[in-house]
Amino acid sequence: MTIRIGLIGLGNWGHKLASTIGKLDGVDLATCFARSIDARSEFAESYGCRPAHSVDDLLSDGLDGVLVATPHSTHVELIEAVARAGLNVMVEKPLALTASGARRCVAAAETAGVILQVAQYRRRLPATRAVKQLIDSGALGTLYLVEGHFSRIWGPQTERPWRDDPTESPAGAMTALGVHMADNLLYWAGPAVRLSALSNRIGFHAGIDDITGALIEFESGVVGTITTTLRTPKLVNCAAHGSQIVASSEMDGLQLKTLTGNDDEETDRRYEPFDAVADNLAHFVECVRTGSQPETDGAAGVAVVEILEAMALSAVSNGATVELADLR
Repeated sequence: MTIRIGLIGLGNWGHKLASTIGKLDGVDLATCFARSIDARSEFAESYGCRPAHSVDDLLSDGLDGVLVATPHSTHVELIEAVARAGLNVMVEKPLALTASGARRCVAAAETAGVILQVAQYRRRLPATRAVKQLIDSGALGTLYLVEGHFSRIWGPQTERPWRDDPTESPAGAMTALGVHMADNLLYWAGPAVRLSALSNRIGFHAGIDDITGALIEFESGVVGTITTTLRTPKLVNCAAHGSQIVASSEMDGLQLKTLTGNDDEETDRRYEPFDAVADNLAHFVECVRTGSQPETDGAAGVAVVEILEAMALSAVSNGATVELADLR
């Protein structure tokens, strides 16, 4: 059975998704849509799909699922439209910009009985999976602290100015980068309950903050930190500190380091390059084919958005503590 996919949003990441679909078996990119006629015509010619004249036109094309890769503020209304059409949907992260908006997406999918997957693919990287196994097996011991950092030099983005718009990218790099770390820490430590955040502009290179960080408390009592910026060289690391082992996922999920006890006994394992985007997309296709629920479903997406919104609220209040329950 070939799964027919439609794609809304044909920018940089739309091209990434389309090229990834071409590598998967049993999947067909059937149709695409962007507001620009030239953009969708050129995209359709490049990837051998039909350019839809509108979102409604795309949704009426006998599809099995739709990928949404548009600016963050458009996600809620698009997901609601896809769900009303009875189609499964995978949306790029974050699911929405507010917890209330994210819950609207979940409600729409549940009402329509369709799959909603959020493309939080970095938890699928091998070193991040390995840390999770150490936590779940008990080998790490009692978990005390989790840390996530994601930085890269990126911007100002003249071709995608919406990414430098604070209404599209609250709390600086959180929407582009930090939400990956939020999902990883939730994956390891479970639900979060409160946080305090700071977000500042230093270089004034673009319209959004340069540096953002948060201190998070989880239901278990575990404490976590997230730091993220678009102004320093690329570094994607996250770590879990247990009573027996400290384990870190480094080199963007391709290096696992562990430190055991007080003996400075360190191990270092390198993994082969791994296409987490393709793995995540294949997971969506399999869920569509089997009707099973995705790992990063709507509930997982809401949990990440709660952290994003709480960080933005805390940052504009000089680091005031925000209770995540207040967003519910």
